[in-house]
This record gives sequence, structure tokens and C-alpha cells, in this order.
Amino acid sequence: MSTADALIAVADTIISRAEGLLTVAINKKGRKFKYVNDAFQRVQEEDKHLVIYPQDLSESLATILAFSILESIDTRLFADFQDVCLTVVGVAGEIERRGWYEEEHSSVIPYKQLKFNYDMDMRKKALEFAKGVTDQHLQWGYILLYCAKLSFFHTDHHIGNKLDDPYMRDYVEQFYGAKALLLPEVIVALKSFVHWANIKGILWKLRVPNLDMSELLIDKFSLFPDPPAELLDVVWSRYPSGTSKYSLVRKLLDILADSPYSKLIPFPEGPNYDLHWIFDLCHRIEADPIRYHLRASLKRLCTNPVNLNDLSKKYKTEVQKLLSVVSLVINIFQVEEGEALLQNSKIPQFTDELIDEYESYHNKLVAALTKIDEYIAKGWDDDDIVLRLYNSNTRNIHDEVNSMRDAFAEDYE
Repeated sequence: MSTADALIAVADTIISRAEGLLTVAINKKGRKFKYVNDAFQRVQEEDKHLVIYPQDLSESLATILAFSILESIDTRLFADFQDVCLTVVGVAGEIERRGWYEEEHSSVIPYKQLKFNYDMDMRKKALEFAKGVTDQHLQWGYILLYCAKLSFFHTDHHIGNKLDDPYMRDYVEQFYGAKALLLPEVIVALKSFVHWANIKGILWKLRVPNLDMSELLIDKFSLFPDPPAELLDVVWSRYPSGTSKYSLVRKLLDILADSPYSKLIPFPEGPNYDLHWIFDLCHRIEADPIRYHLRASLKRLCTNPVNLNDLSKKYKTEVQKLLSVVSLVINIFQVEEGEALLQNSKIPQFTDELIDEYESYHNKLVAALTKIDEYIAKGWDDDDIVLRLYNSNTRNIHDEVNSMRDAFAEDYE
């Protein structure tokens, strides 16, 4: 064989093997991965979707399918975490019977669209297992659904890879023990399960206002058990997914305004530093959060969703400038309450480039701090220093922020 022929043969072998990888798929911890673009990537499968057959509830198809899904993840779950499995199987049946499932078919599929074939042994095993479901298992499942939909409301994710939501973690540990938090198969099972319930219906039970709810959906979810009182409060603890940067800006401004020397900290001049827009926007988000959710349009959560891309473009410059101001102030004045938030990737780092870009303002901040330090060295306390140096004719963070707080006082009640 000539050198050229040998090279061609080697190249053919390499190409053949590479093409073969396109068909390679592996299963790991209940998930399917396929070789794509030189790496194994997660395949979003329908085999974790709940199949329902509301036309004939006597088939108990959702119960059987939920049992089958758990088996596909790991059969050891039934022995090691029986209560988890009973929760999933039991609530799946209730979701089908009472019409509490997702309407968009993103994680629930009608039997007519996707045939689910099972033998009688599978049916017998599933229904026999489901006899162990108690009211307690159902109650646990409903609470986990509430936690998951709250997580979706705030983060766009039902469950993180490590049960990131603190309320979900606390309830899972309380119901199933600390070991449940550590086993990936349990998390996969719960992640499949919590997607099956209707998002709008559960958010409605959590009293999120202005959801696009049909009378039929309202009737169905009027029978869904009420959430724990503490979860009702969680709804308002964070902004909806897609709006965290606006919440961050206002929170940081509030922190700076409450710092000991806020009356002495200069605030920049110019139209880009008018604070009315951020306080007004936050007011509107808090009054009608579902309109501003990242998936409000895709999931038809409300009738008049806000386009977050347009909103981001509109305020891009203002957001960036205010976050830059915050970074400069916190770093120069060492505002303790704000230092932890500097780890947020949205806040510019305190670099030479940032200082150069805002050189004039940076110099004003340093000059103000120098004067404060002079009086500290003399033994003056904070209040006396502020009384000595405060100038009401000079624009400062305290007065600018508090004028907005007064204008939007109801948001601080």
C-alpha cells in the first residue's frame, strides 16, 4: 500500500468513528446524553413527561406512568426512598383526576398524542404500590409543588441541580430525611414530578395577581389544598425571573442611603442619574410581577406581558451607570452592608478602568472620604461629623434616595 493510500485509509477510519459517535447515547442517573459537538450533551426526553388519559380515569394511566418513570430512574428508589415514590405516584394520580396538569403539554402529554404501552404486570405493580399512598404523602407532594412553582416564579427553574431553593431543601429534608438531599436520583425524580402541575393554577393559589386564568382552571384549582402561610410570604420576597437587576439596583441604593455618611457621599449629576425611573419601575414590578416574568408570554401567564428585551435595552445605560456608581461608593467608603453584594456578577469590579471611566466622580468620593477621615482622626463621632460637613445644596446619596422613598412610600410599608 502506498503512503497516499495509507493516509486515505486512516482518514476513512477516523471519519467512520466520528460518524459513529453521532449515534452514541448513554444513560446516567436517569438522564440521557448524546454525543454532539465533541461532547456528551443532555437530551430533553419525553420519557419523564406524565402521560394522562382524562377520558378514562379508570385506567389510572398517570399513576402507572409515574411508577414507570421512577423505575426508569432507579428501581432502588422504591426501597431506599419509598415515601418519595409514594408522593410522586400519589400526586400524579391526583393531578390527572382533578385536571391539575400543565395545559401546554411541555411536561404532560395526552394519551392520544403519545401512546404509552405497558403490560399487565406493570399495571398490577403500579396500582398495588399506589395503595400505600396516604393523605400525608399527598400533602407533602402539594407543598413541594408550591415550592417548585415559587422557584420557577423567582428563578425560571423548578428545581436546581442541587435543590438550590432553601424552602424546597428544608421541606425535602423534613419529609424524607437528609440523605434525600444528597442522592441525584431523588432530585431527578422530584424534578420530573414538579413539572407536571399547572404553573398558573398553583401561582393563583399563592395569590399572585393578574394571572390569565380561565373560569375552568379557577374551578379546578379551587379544590387544590391551600399553601403553608410562610410560602405566601415568599412570593413577595424576590422579584420575578428576568428582573433581578432592577431589584439589585434599588437594594444597593437603599443600602448606601442608610450608611452612616450617606449625607456626605456625593451623587453624580446628569440625566443618566435620575433615580425616578428605577423606583417607578420597581413599583410597577411589585404591583404586577407576573407581567414582568421571563416566561410570561411563552407560558401565557398573563394577558399583557412586558417585553423584557425591550425593557433591558431601554434602561441599559442607566443600569450600568448606577451599578458603576454603587461599585465606586462601596469600595471607597467600605460600606459593610454592601460588600457581600459586590460578588454579584452584574456589579462592575473596582478596577483601574472603572476609576478612569469615572475619574471626576471618583475624585469627589475620595475628597469626601478624606475630609471625613480628618474628623475621625480628631475623635469626632459619626453624627457630629455629618452635622459639620453636610451641605443641603450639594447633591448626595442620602437626599436623592430618600426623596424617591418619599415618592414611593407605599413600597416601603
